[in-house]
Amino acid sequence: MKLAVSIIRWVARFLGIFLFLFFLWFAIEIGAPDLDMMSNQEVKLFTANLLMLIGLIVVWKFEFIGSLFLLGGYIFFSIVNYSFWIGPVFPIFSLIGILHIFCWFSDVLRFSKTDKFSFRFFLK
Repeated sequence: MKLAVSIIRWVARFLGIFLFLFFLWFAIEIGAPDLDMMSNQEVKLFTANLLMLIGLIVVWKFEFIGSLFLLGGYIFFSIVNYSFWIGPVFPIFSLIGILHIFCWFSDVLRFSKTDKFSFRFFLK
């Protein structure tokens, strides 16, 4: 079980690296957005993308908190965009978040058998 969780964790991390580089490529090609020229909905979509990208970075150190950023950013993006399935790229953020939640939860179950459950598992 430990090997399967490790494989799932690294698959999610490689998907995260791919998405981060994909968005970085677009940011370099297009440039920084001018928030004064953007509509209200575009600012909200930009904020949701920024939350998801921050989640991709945070998930490397704090798996639970980073996956909450990923899932929360994707849900916010879906609400603002009025659609849950938004092309082929954005649902991968939710998949990465779900995979990291699964890995975090399996670690919590594994460590809770040997140790008392405490708040430190949220920061693992």
